[in-house]
Amino acid sequence: MKNTMIPDSIWINAHIQTMDDSLPSAQAFAVAGGRITALGTDDEILSLRGPQTEIHDLEGHFVYPGFIEGHMHLPMYGDSLLTLPVRDRSRQKILEMVRQRVAQSAPGEWIVGGMGWNNEVWDDPSYPSALELDAVAPQNPVLLPRMDGHMIWVNHRALEAAGVTEQTPDPEHGEFMRNPDGTLLGCVTNEAAEQVKAFVPEKTALQRKDALLAAQQQLLQYGVTNVNDMGTSLEDVHDLKALYESGEYKLRFHGALRYALGPNAPADEKAYLAQCPEIDLYNGHFTVRACKLLGDGAVGSQSACLKQDYSDRPGHRGVKMRTDSELYACVREAAEHGMQMIIHAIGDDTIDQVLRVYQQVLQDVPTPDHRWHIEHFQTVDGDQPERARELGVWPSMQPLHAPNSASMALRRLGPDRASRAYAGGLVLRKIGHISWGSDAPVATPSPLSGMHAAITRTNDKLLPKGGFFPENAVTPEEALLGYTRWGAEAQFTEKECGTLSVGKYADFVVLDQDLLKTASEVPDDLLKLRVLMTAIDGCPVYRAKN
Repeated sequence: MKNTMIPDSIWINAHIQTMDDSLPSAQAFAVAGGRITALGTDDEILSLRGPQTEIHDLEGHFVYPGFIEGHMHLPMYGDSLLTLPVRDRSRQKILEMVRQRVAQSAPGEWIVGGMGWNNEVWDDPSYPSALELDAVAPQNPVLLPRMDGHMIWVNHRALEAAGVTEQTPDPEHGEFMRNPDGTLLGCVTNEAAEQVKAFVPEKTALQRKDALLAAQQQLLQYGVTNVNDMGTSLEDVHDLKALYESGEYKLRFHGALRYALGPNAPADEKAYLAQCPEIDLYNGHFTVRACKLLGDGAVGSQSACLKQDYSDRPGHRGVKMRTDSELYACVREAAEHGMQMIIHAIGDDTIDQVLRVYQQVLQDVPTPDHRWHIEHFQTVDGDQPERARELGVWPSMQPLHAPNSASMALRRLGPDRASRAYAGGLVLRKIGHISWGSDAPVATPSPLSGMHAAITRTNDKLLPKGGFFPENAVTPEEALLGYTRWGAEAQFTEKECGTLSVGKYADFVVLDQDLLKTASEVPDDLLKLRVLMTAIDGCPVYRAKN
């Protein structure tokens, strides 16, 4: 496991968990040109040093491959760190925060929150109203995204700014929710929400840059070295390329184009799709080789498409975003461009649709080793995992969604469907691999929190007690694999990332404790583990204080 190349740096005195079955552990490793050139004992690796080699003593700490965030919204996460932080706040606290922001703002200025409020943690979990926001912001439009990203809470000023009245019809794939008397409630979902968002002033280039840098800073502190962005726009592409060219961005970025497919896609997005895939630009740091579609909404906003009615809303099953023929046309377009296909599918009816369409496109456009995704794979029914495995479809799931949505899922789905919802262990056992993520800013992008949730089926507050259907938990090793080796396979980078192996990028994270031992013995102590250092290309990009 070593060669004779003179290393730029050597890292010794560590407990290294490589996630490579051919050499599961090591004590030291060497790096040259940003890649690992050797692993072994301290003595073996030190024998390779040259006169200019830097020697780093890791003081007996624990080293793992850099964590791969399998599903997040990078610019949106950065925005959430810089805008009104309403996440998991009480209804009263959010209203007070809006009141304070209004006092600092000019009349008519938009007040926008980061994702996202969650009525499930409120004493009264009913949806909030425009009237509540009117009381604290009578002259300012207010828009606050819900935690799932499929619903916004707005006041009447925001609705007026968007030209929405009580006579405005619901779009095909969204809803202006209403009170029993037909008046607008102030909660708006999916395509209807997009109609309102269109009137929020666009961010400046500097604001977008600040958001991307804020996201990077936080992710590096969590040990994340590689991100999969699930909503990449052409504007995001330009912003990120500028940051890579200036040397300010260090994360490895894998983008999934959100707006490039279908007959109504903007011309500039189509033109960029035509030049894709772009793979391993900026020395392996920037890749766009995927396209992303929304198949439906979310259970929390009652917009995921189910086979049977929502338990708490008889007669309502949610809605798919496209017909089978419309979805087929989009997936085929991606396939013909050589792009990986990624589709958000939460409701069991939508999962069926995606599998059906994937099967047809793969028959018509044979695509060996396509690794197309179903993102979330959230409400499992029947033989869906087996069908996915037969088609070579990858499941990508978010462990924290299960405990964070526990009470809501039981209310919306009933106990039988809820027992098969957010079921990471069930899906993994049927398919054999999985990639984990956070859906940030929907949940924290801390992989340690994600692993804890996957293993215990509880969140950072250790709720719900006993775990949300704990039979759907995974083992500690499976939790770590989903953030490392399997995460790399899901994005086609297993030859470059995901394990600490000779020839791969020297992307690693240093922890103060043994992750797998902690997860096996006292899983809740995963939340106490500390990221001491994160390195990309063998260079530290984050060091903990002290």
